[in-house]
Parts: sequence; structure tokens; C-alpha cells
Amino acid sequence: MFDRLFKKKPPSLEQQLRDLGAPGVRVLPEATPEALLKDWSRAQFDEAPYMLAVIALGGDLPPLSENLWHFDTECIEDHGAYVTIAERFRDLARGDLPLVEIEDYVDVEEGEARLSFKMDGAQHQWNCGVEDDWVDATVLSRLAELLSKRATEKRFTYLDTGGQDCVIGCFTDDELTRLRKVTGLDWRWLT
Repeated sequence: MFDRLFKKKPPSLEQQLRDLGAPGVRVLPEATPEALLKDWSRAQFDEAPYMLAVIALGGDLPPLSENLWHFDTECIEDHGAYVTIAERFRDLARGDLPLVEIEDYVDVEEGEARLSFKMDGAQHQWNCGVEDDWVDATVLSRLAELLSKRATEKRFTYLDTGGQDCVIGCFTDDELTRLRKVTGLDWRWLT
């Protein structure tokens, strides 16, 4: 009985959205509580404060944040899968990872996949490991490394959601510190 009396009430969805904007999550104007409540209930946002909010903001259709992406790691099914990943990383970095001429080749049945692109005039071509339809995590690490070598304070982050998905973000060190404090979630640098 006393546990319920002294249990801290979770922040409202509206408060979660305001709180996420403070440490640098770029919440788009379309990210209204009403938009998020089309797919989830208030009770679900109360059960997992901030976790469900960042998952919802990082969704694809439509994206509701400029620097979060809810990423399903079991997504490599055909041509274009690695292009989508590279484009999303480019977009999350908001100009600091200028990838162009992005192309890929994916043949899961033949066990062959590769990603190629240009950045600053230099051609990059990476062979990708193939394991069913799982992403080759080294591609994510290599994209993170490319950003870390640029003249920017931004770095890619990830939040493990406990399943086959994660939330990828792009933040400065100060933003990541504040994001961890505000949400209480275990955000990490993507390496």
C-alpha cells in the first residue's frame, strides 16, 4: 500500500516531449501528443517513460525527430537496404556526414552485400557480412567512425531497447550527458 502512495508519478507524455527537447532531441512540430497517441496509449507512455517516446519519435512514417531513428536490425532483405541506412545516418548528422552517390548490392541468398558512396570526393566501398536479414553492425560502426573523424562535435549514439531494435541518435557530448540525465536511459556512443 505504501509503495503506491510514495511511488513517483511518471511524467506525462506532454512533459516527456518537452523534456526530450531540452537536451538536444530535435522534435518536429508534427510530434504532438495526438500524433503519438494514434499508435500507443497514454498508459504505455507511463509504463516506459521516455523509452517509448524516443521510439515513437524515431519512427519512419513520418519521422517525428531530426536526430533520432528507431532502427530494426533485421532489415536487410534486398537492394536498397544499406542505401536506406547510409541515407538515414547522413540525415541524422544534419550536414556533417555528406554522403553522396550512395549505392548498394544485396543478395541474401548468395551471401553477398556491399555499400558504396562518395564523401568529400573520396570513393568508399564496403563489403558487408550477410547473415539472413540481419544488418552487418560493422557498417553502423564504420559510419560512426567517419563522423568521428570530421570537424564536428556530433557523434552517433544508440539506445538498446531490449529487442532486435535500437534507437540511433546524433548528439554532442554535452547533449548526450543531458539526455542521459533527463531520461534515465542508458544512451551510449555508437562505436
